[in-house]
Amino acid sequence: GADCSGFTLSVFKKYGMNLPHYSVSQSQMGKKVSLSEAKAGDLVFYSNGSRVNHVAIYIGNGQVVHASSPRTGIKISNVGYRTIHSIRNIIGD
Repeated sequence: GADCSGFTLSVFKKYGMNLPHYSVSQSQMGKKVSLSEAKAGDLVFYSNGSRVNHVAIYIGNGQVVHASSPRTGIKISNVGYRTIHSIRNIIGD
């Protein structure tokens, strides 16, 4: 199993990109984009107020893949299933 930032770290590492293992640190990388600009591979950060507490990978069509919980594991959800804090393009164009 993996926590949310460990999941994003491992996916990006598979493609030769290094991310820190902490969602707040990941949320400071790359370029901020809006939801309407989001592309597959962008990281979507969620918060419960002003603090980032979850990260997922945008896969297109309004969906993300993420490490949900130890019970439910890796799953696909609607991008708006939680309060979006920010979206970051890490890969570039």
